[in-house]
Amino acid sequence: MNTKDTKRLPSYIGGIFAIITGALFIILPEITSGVIGILFGVVLFVAGFAEIIGYIISIKHFREENYGKAVGAEIVLVYSIIIMVIGLFFILKPAVVLQLLSTIVGLFFVIDGIVKLRQSLFLFKKKDAYSILLLALAILLIIAGIALLIDPFKGTRNIIVFSGIAFVVSGLESCFLGVLKMINS
Repeated sequence: MNTKDTKRLPSYIGGIFAIITGALFIILPEITSGVIGILFGVVLFVAGFAEIIGYIISIKHFREENYGKAVGAEIVLVYSIIIMVIGLFFILKPAVVLQLLSTIVGLFFVIDGIVKLRQSLFLFKKKDAYSILLLALAILLIIAGIALLIDPFKGTRNIIVFSGIAFVVSGLESCFLGVLKMINS
């Protein structure tokens, strides 16, 4: 595996894991409601860990090619550490998740959408053919997050299914972004 493949590895890991988790949330909402806190915690932890690996690899890559510092990379690092800590908390205290699920999921998807919006805007400036799709997916994530914050669904089942859909969208965007980077490399 060369270094170009290694740079994309975290996006694929987090994206595939989010798609699988989202599919489980959609297909088996009753079963997943019993373990939602643990599953949600694991998803957050893995996503944060994958982003930290991506941060370390990208900073190393920038230094090797004498580009200096990656602008805004520290924000992604702080975001990644925060979601890892929240994920670990939910793994240890899964009952808290059901009490705060709509707010937590809404905030997560608003923040995730904003981070992905930043990435897609960078590609949009490059006039990339896929940038409109990535931009639309990021906006959908933000809208999904705001919808959960403004009007939380009644009943755990609806929240779990909606969260599953949002996880699948987030995972697809992460995988698509990785494929797009591979095509442009």
